[in-house]
Amino acid sequence: MTCDVCVIGAGAAGIALALELESQGRSVLLLEAGRRRNAGPAQALYQGTLNDPQRHLPLDQARYRQLGGTTALWGGRCLPYDGIDFESRPWVPHSGWPLTRAELDPWYARAHHYLECGAFDYRAASALGTTAGEMVPGFRDGAIDTGSLERWSPPTHFGKVYHDALKKSSRVQVMLDAVATALHTDDSGSSVTAIEVKHPSGTRGFRIQPHEVVLAGGGLETTRLLMTSRQGTRDGIGAASGWLGRGYMAHIHGVIARVRFRAGTPVISGYEQDAQGVYVRRRLWVSERAQRELELLNIYMLLDRPLLDDPSHGSAVLSAAFLAKKLFQRGRDENLGSGKYAIYWSHLRNILSGSPEVVSFLPPFARNRFLQKRRVPSMVVKAKSNEFHLYFQSEQVPHIDAGLRLADGRDALGQRQLHLDFRVQPQDTDSVWRVHQLVDRELRAQDRGELLFDDHAVEKLTQSKAVLGHHVGTTRMAGDPANGVVDADCRVHGLRNLHVASASVLPTSSHANPTLTVVALALRLAHSLSARSAGAAGS
Repeated sequence: MTCDVCVIGAGAAGIALALELESQGRSVLLLEAGRRRNAGPAQALYQGTLNDPQRHLPLDQARYRQLGGTTALWGGRCLPYDGIDFESRPWVPHSGWPLTRAELDPWYARAHHYLECGAFDYRAASALGTTAGEMVPGFRDGAIDTGSLERWSPPTHFGKVYHDALKKSSRVQVMLDAVATALHTDDSGSSVTAIEVKHPSGTRGFRIQPHEVVLAGGGLETTRLLMTSRQGTRDGIGAASGWLGRGYMAHIHGVIARVRFRAGTPVISGYEQDAQGVYVRRRLWVSERAQRELELLNIYMLLDRPLLDDPSHGSAVLSAAFLAKKLFQRGRDENLGSGKYAIYWSHLRNILSGSPEVVSFLPPFARNRFLQKRRVPSMVVKAKSNEFHLYFQSEQVPHIDAGLRLADGRDALGQRQLHLDFRVQPQDTDSVWRVHQLVDRELRAQDRGELLFDDHAVEKLTQSKAVLGHHVGTTRMAGDPANGVVDADCRVHGLRNLHVASASVLPTSSHANPTLTVVALALRLAHSLSARSAGAAGS
């Protein structure tokens, strides 16, 4: 088979890129290893090994193969990277992008269209209007910023939302049950000449001869395909710099403290909706100035509800949610130990004493969560006291020893599986700890509240886990071929027609979920490919 542009992977990046290329008059062959509504046998091909299963999910979880990819699973959180994330920061090793936030802004705005997350506006005052009120009344923003938002996609399942557009397209051909197993280059290693494709069962296969190739198969699988392919006579396409498979980052997250606001301070902690009905949520964020002055990593914090399992929260709604969850997870209560029945009874007492709260809260929540296209992202209840758990999600620094390698095990197609070496660096956790201390100082200095640290907070922090499905950094972007795998246009260094559209190209991880940034980069790549094609035709 021959084609103009072959896109490998039909997730958020692959579908957005294919549709954008179509709008530019390009023809596209879109390969997806899974099926339209499920993964089928292709999901098992994700299996691999880990150095630390306690801190990172198995490799076949939190990512999915089907039309739409992992958007079949995601929650919908949308946040752009901040300007400082693109800069070379002396305190962050291997930081600095070969492009700026300003260069990506038009594509962020375009990505909002595909992700259905409203206006490209992340400031509460402009997105919600000046009458929306302050997150923490009387708190003066400075080192800690309370005026920014996160946005939420409905969430958009790309396989469902864009199925009809793909089906009707005369320029985009979608091929399901199609697993790309190898790339072949010419003898000089400067151009991809063929792609090996197999059915997940291994029963049949064929070759594609593309003009341009885009790898959009996710942050891990894209890297595996490069590592298992050959560039001329050498193993591993894009491996010349030594960074292929290295520099892996996720985000670390958790709760090590609660924040207690002064009595009578009516803080905003739950979801709000902008003029378009898009759900947004306020957050605490460390300003760029404070990050520079204190040499901190990027991080955001949310005022969160108590843990469902702990009946001491006294909330009838949370206890009802806990018991409902247990009904659907029968046989999974071993972590509660021998005292589980006492815990169940404590939750039941909460429900009995607060039944009016349950009756008034649950029906509208269920309607907004399960019966609306744009669903409320999660359950957030008003705190009876002015005390909240302080959830954090923080940047990790890139480290050359953290990353992927090919393991000895092989999948059903005979391809070598991945082994992931996930590491949390001391700088990662030290920054989170110092940010918590900064928040505590700011609240106390302004007489707005204080932090109450959990028992063994430092120990909990050093055991922080990776956020689900954020696979960042293993084909990092760099202007100098010696420092990365792809250039500023996401083209693999040294190859004229091979490009990457996945979170693996992100040189640093920021604090933000990567989906919005990945889609923005994919759209930018689509227009770069179209411009190159037009230039070639003109010459």
